[in-house]
Amino acid sequence: MSGKVITIRNPDVDLIRRLKIATGCNTASQAFVRGGERLIWIEGRYRDALDEIERLQRIVARQQQVLDQARDAAALLVEACGQGDLFFAR
Repeated sequence: MSGKVITIRNPDVDLIRRLKIATGCNTASQAFVRGGERLIWIEGRYRDALDEIERLQRIVARQQQVLDQARDAAALLVEACGQGDLFFAR
């Protein structure tokens, strides 16, 4: 921080105490600035995590399609071989 002053009117004393502890800052204004910086960083990480979740969900959906197709193909093969009673209880 470069000499800027932040005035906090009617501060919640408990919030300021918790911010000072969480940020390691000695003043409320420093804690608020540091908290804002951390919020921006965390928001970026959160967005990255959401993108990764979407990517992984697409992979799982594709893999599920492959498994479904393989299951259908296996059922057709068993039926074509006339061995259904070996694999499927009737």
